[in-house]
Amino acid sequence: MLKLLTPLLTSLAAGEVGLAVNRVKRSAIFLSVIGVLGTIGAIFLLVAAYIALSDRYGELRAALYIGGGAIALALILYVIMKISDAIIRKRQRDKAKTDTSALLAIAAVAAAPMLLRSRSLLMLALPVIAFGGLSMLGKKPKAGRRRRRRSSEELGD
Repeated sequence: MLKLLTPLLTSLAAGEVGLAVNRVKRSAIFLSVIGVLGTIGAIFLLVAAYIALSDRYGELRAALYIGGGAIALALILYVIMKISDAIIRKRQRDKAKTDTSALLAIAAVAAAPMLLRSRSLLMLALPVIAFGGLSMLGKKPKAGRRRRRRSSEELGD
């Protein structure tokens, strides 16, 4: 049975790893160039902003405004990063569940001929298969946790 699944598993793993490595290399090159150019542009914009603000408000206030703005932007970007990471992790968990169930279905189909040949194994596997099928049918998708609002009549008003 494992002989039937080995080519499938190795091709799946090799294809995913190769694609991921190529994607990381390409992203690293582009992001490094973007980072250098963005840094140069940001430095010149900060110098220009400092010159403009120092003429109007003075040097100390100009430096404080620029520093405070940079910290505020950093905090906003941090919150955005955390939210997007949570969304990506949720999608990955959902995809992993789908992939696992598909792999288990393939394993079951691959094991079926061996189980059907041996009568004793078939008698042992039948209750397990029935229990698995019933447990999958009985699962309900989890809805978001919502609290039911009580009406004024239920509250005794």
